Amino acid sequence: MNAKELVRLPDPRADVQIEMREVVKDFRGKPHLFIRVRLTRWHFPHRAPEPFAAIGDLVSHHVVISRDGLQADAYFDAALPAAPVLSFGYGKVITWDFPLPPQRVTIPPLDRARLPEGTADPFKPR
Repeated sequence: MNAKELVRLPDPRADVQIEMREVVKDFRGKPHLFIRVRLTRWHFPHRAPEPFAAIGDLVSHHVVISRDGLQADAYFDAALPAAPVLSFGYGKVITWDFPLPPQRVTIPPLDRARLPEGTADPFKPR
């Protein structure tokens, strides 16, 4: 075989859909504000080690994988840094790097006046 006979298949990671938005989620019995990064169009198997996502040096607070493994929701409790990829893995091992849009994504904030009473808001200016 020679190099001219090789075929390069498209990288399927480029098809992964990434959606970012602020959400309120109960965590330990109290409402918390998070930035949710939803990944779809990929298979995220359930494994014994805890799943995580990282953008730059920021590691997710926690990750929830759907029952069918076709969606992973990574929850962050700090502003997302600019970075070229989102890394996903289990335990302390990065399994995949997914490309992020080259331009900075603006995440529309939720209306703070409409949040449930006592919502933990890590994005609130101090």
